[in-house]
Amino acid sequence: MLVPRNNKKLKSLQSNPSDYHNLVRYLANHDMPLDFLIAGELAQIQTFGIPSISKILRRTRQYQDHGTKRLDDTKAILVEIMTDSVHSPRGQHMVKHLNWIHSHYPISNEDYLYTLALFILEPDRWARQFSYRSLTDAERDALYQEFRDLGEAMNIKDIPDSFQAFQHWHSTYKARHLTYHPDNHVVAQGLIDGMKPMVPSYLRPFIQSLILVLLNDGDLVTAIGMKKPSAPMRLMVHSVMGIRRLWLKFFNPWQNTPFNEGQIATNYPSYPGGYQASCLGPEKLIRNVNQRNGCPYQ
Repeated sequence: MLVPRNNKKLKSLQSNPSDYHNLVRYLANHDMPLDFLIAGELAQIQTFGIPSISKILRRTRQYQDHGTKRLDDTKAILVEIMTDSVHSPRGQHMVKHLNWIHSHYPISNEDYLYTLALFILEPDRWARQFSYRSLTDAERDALYQEFRDLGEAMNIKDIPDSFQAFQHWHSTYKARHLTYHPDNHVVAQGLIDGMKPMVPSYLRPFIQSLILVLLNDGDLVTAIGMKKPSAPMRLMVHSVMGIRRLWLKFFNPWQNTPFNEGQIATNYPSYPGGYQASCLGPEKLIRNVNQRNGCPYQ
């Protein structure tokens, strides 16, 4: 059903800077939910251009062997944290679980910061290039504050003090550390292969080229050891996205029905019966805990 777009609720939330959580939740569930979902998935693959991140991920074999589950886990963890905010009992429970998972790996504070930056910056980049409009200053600030709260709950240090400052930090870090390494390619390929069960079968042969076009970053494509998509593929994808942009200016499928209640948001190929929040994460860690005491923080 074609539902006309109505931005009255959005404008009301934009006018109240202290209500940043509800603004982000509205963007992710009503105004541009599919954009936020795709941006979150693309944020993951961008971390793989940093060899220090890919080295750890390749060693765990989570993406090579369980790419779809890794994507499902990340999506579900963000849902758990962001639905009621990081300050809610539900959000605090998941942050504690997430910190427990990360405690098993030697992740540097700078790599945590780089990953956090991408979850803030990628929705803005995506909206500017592919959604029906760019994000406003109020929305960028709300994104920053929402993920700053998450970063602080995860004990990440030296978080820049604004969206713009984080943007500058990210650019500087990327310029110093984005470079090709075989680990980058292995992990990125695992993620791309993991995405295939999550899309219609007719798209699966094209998913890699589609992702690389949507990333729109030649340096990153080189860093993960892949070839730039052909000119016809780029033209086709940009044409389809242009039609989508125009359509979304006037119609909003999620104007009245929240995205998080729909089939796309609730589809977890790794958890056909639904996930248990305390059991999200690498299977090896969860299985070892299950054998002793059950899922952590249950």
